[in-house]
Amino acid sequence: MDISCFAQDSEMTVTARTAEETVIEGYADADNTCAPVELPRLLLMKPPEHGVVCYRIEDFEVASDSGSDRACIGRWVRGISIFYLARPGYSGPDSLRYEAITDRRRDRVAVRVRVLPGFGNDAASPNDSPPEPAMSLGPIPACVGPVS
Repeated sequence: MDISCFAQDSEMTVTARTAEETVIEGYADADNTCAPVELPRLLLMKPPEHGVVCYRIEDFEVASDSGSDRACIGRWVRGISIFYLARPGYSGPDSLRYEAITDRRRDRVAVRVRVLPGFGNDAASPNDSPPEPAMSLGPIPACVGPVS
C-alpha cells in the first residue's frame, strides 16, 4: 500500500466473485512515525448497477511509501479499505466511480469490476432473491458484518 500519495485521477479494473467481498482499494496517510494523519472521506459518484460498495477502517502492512524517508515500509498503519460485493447470482461487468477526499487531495477513481460466478449455493439465479435498491450518491457507507 502506498501510504502518502493519492493520484489525482485513476482508473482500475478489479476481478470479483459473486457473493464474496472484494477489496477495491486501501488508503492510509501517515506521518514519519507511521501514526495516522487523516483518513479520506469517501464519496460515491456513480454507484455500481449490480452490487454494493462499503468501507472498513483497518490496519495495513505498508508495502510502498511515497514519502522520502520510506520509514513506514514493513510497518502497520491504520487506514481505510473500500469493498465491492456483487448482488447474489450476478456475474458480468459492473462499474463505479468514487472520490477519496482529504484536506490536501481529491482522488477521483473509476473502477471496472469483472464479476465471476460464485461457487455452489453462491451461484444462485438472480431471480432467487428480490432486487435490492440501487445505492445512493454521496458518502460510501461502512460495511456491516464480518469480512467474508
